[in-house]
Amino acid sequence: MGSQTIKPITRRHMLKLLGLSSAGIALAACGAPATPPVAEQPAEPEVPPEQPAETEGEAAPTVEQGELSILLCCSSAEDLENRAKWNAKWVESHAGVTVNQEAVPAGQNYFEKLQTLIAADTMPDLYDMWEGYIQPYAANGALADLDPFFAADDKVKKEELVPAAMEGGGYQDKVYAFCQGFMPGPVSLYYNVEHFDAAGIAPPTADWKWDDVRTAAKALTKGTDQWGLTYSLWFVPWLYWIWSNGGDLFNADETACALTDPKATDALQYWADMVLVDKTTLPSSEAQALQGPENAFRTGKVSMYLGNCWDVPGMKAATDETGFNWKSVLSPKANDGNRIWYEHFWCWGMWPKTKMPQAGWLLMRDFILDQVNQAAQPMVPPMEKLFPVFNTPENEALGYQPLIVLATQPGLLNIPGAGEKFDKISQLVQAEIDLVFIGEKTAVEAAETVCPAVNEELARET
Repeated sequence: MGSQTIKPITRRHMLKLLGLSSAGIALAACGAPATPPVAEQPAEPEVPPEQPAETEGEAAPTVEQGELSILLCCSSAEDLENRAKWNAKWVESHAGVTVNQEAVPAGQNYFEKLQTLIAADTMPDLYDMWEGYIQPYAANGALADLDPFFAADDKVKKEELVPAAMEGGGYQDKVYAFCQGFMPGPVSLYYNVEHFDAAGIAPPTADWKWDDVRTAAKALTKGTDQWGLTYSLWFVPWLYWIWSNGGDLFNADETACALTDPKATDALQYWADMVLVDKTTLPSSEAQALQGPENAFRTGKVSMYLGNCWDVPGMKAATDETGFNWKSVLSPKANDGNRIWYEHFWCWGMWPKTKMPQAGWLLMRDFILDQVNQAAQPMVPPMEKLFPVFNTPENEALGYQPLIVLATQPGLLNIPGAGEKFDKISQLVQAEIDLVFIGEKTAVEAAETVCPAVNEELARET
């Protein structure tokens, strides 16, 4: 799959928990979905005829009257508050519509809850969807085809979606999930400015390669008093390492495990050796004691942190509270100059049996046009006309500006594949990779151990 953009997985605030060990933590917290139940195939939601563009003083287009239900997973308290305020303002201009927004509590399996709701035919009108879940849910009739809504709308068109938004939310050339925004993962190399200044090292740049990070980590490490580097060990970074190095988790048609390829094992061993051989990178046991890699970095114990866009609010809070002096650049390229990221994909899905299709469409459309989620974490908008929202001095300071250009180019963001099988596969692989990073196995030994189990899962009928 390497440079293709199709298919799975979880993320967001619950994924901060992953800094301590493996993907299994987050999958237990926010959902490791089995194949979604096959929903009774309803007729596609009726889409009212295209409404003329509103002018000042005109009433909003007629929508269904009643309650519009929304189910969210893993949103922060701040995000939920922002959404609630926006919802309240939105209903003011849509007479007869109310919004009932619920969030699955932390620790509850989101996709298991969705399966229960599907089986009981009590699904919400709109609900969170993420990368990789969209295709199996669409195939099983649990997501509405949004193409007719795009076709009838005067403000947004399907053709406006950038490649990542179209491919991440698409299935069989139709859009089944409307992208709110997306970001590479891990997108940032955060660094402690004072540590670099004290060591007399030039700060990182977006053109740094893995060797540059490794060299800097050696110079910055001071025994166990100050570590050079830290990262959360879960499928996003290890997939980014493997893909950037020219390897993959699966072969091209996703029928076999590809981890035994030296390009894959060399990438894993390279990063593990920074822990085991160089002793410059915070071990997982130390990270756990320090309440996770991000916290270890924010408290000055580590000089560099390979992280994600949702870490930004925590970094800012640390600056406000303690004066923590940090900056960031894009995560480093492999030593051959290649860089392929994991795609974090925030999006809306609509239940095909909704009684409020036009209201649901208008809410998700307006939410996306207003880019409400930017308040929770920076994300690349799904359409070029929204790029100015992202193209800010603050995001420029974070090193995000190149992402505007990259967003329009296919092949630089990836999702691992294997549909709903990925969750179990990722846990199988994670268990072996954890052993590599504590020195109990080499990457080659781990790959040879896990590939037969991965092949068995790929061959399993769903």
